[in-house]
Amino acid sequence: MQDATTVRKEIGRRVRQLRETRKWPQEELAHQSSLARSFTGAIERGEKDLRLTTLVKLANTFKIPVSQFLK
Repeated sequence: MQDATTVRKEIGRRVRQLRETRKWPQEELAHQSSLARSFTGAIERGEKDLRLTTLVKLANTFKIPVSQFLK
């Protein structure tokens, strides 16, 4: 079984990987996703619980299905 902290960190690593693949600074991810830069940074560090709406917003920003955050 996984705990919430582990899942948050895995999602955060995936968000960072996707952002870096696009060569976006955190500011660009924040702009593209309409999220605050401090919030996107906290997501990448695994510090924030994410609502489903935020995951969907990030998936749409990266043009991937939500399930890709969990692979």
